[in-house]
Amino acid sequence: MYPSLWEQPQTLLGATLRAVLRATGRVRGEAREGGRCFVEAPGVAVSLGAYVFWFEGPTRWTFGDAWTRRHEAGHAVQSAFLGPLYLPLVGVPSALRALYAVGYRELTGRRWRRYFDGYPEAWADRLGRVDRARAMASWPEDGRP
Repeated sequence: MYPSLWEQPQTLLGATLRAVLRATGRVRGEAREGGRCFVEAPGVAVSLGAYVFWFEGPTRWTFGDAWTRRHEAGHAVQSAFLGPLYLPLVGVPSALRALYAVGYRELTGRRWRRYFDGYPEAWADRLGRVDRARAMASWPEDGRP
């Protein structure tokens, strides 16, 4: 699925993020699929127009894996569908959920395991064909990386 012209606001943000990650040496790899650039960068999981960022491995707040890549690809479908509405309807709520997850981890010492239950994350999982139960099965219960 090639990005449309109406995805340009998020594509511009994605190009900027990619440039920053490349300049700081944080890009592990890149692949082109369906007109989108999948960028593997530690600790970065976000879909911005033509750019899909993902990672493998644990961070203090979450786990990245092949399911993360599929989840972010699901967000890319949302972006194509919503165009310029993607950022306010998906990007902002998703970012707020991520901020909550960070705060939860810092206050409780445990990861927030409900991040993917709510909108728009569950929708991205469906679109990316993510088996969330299977993905989370490898996560440790105690919240440590």
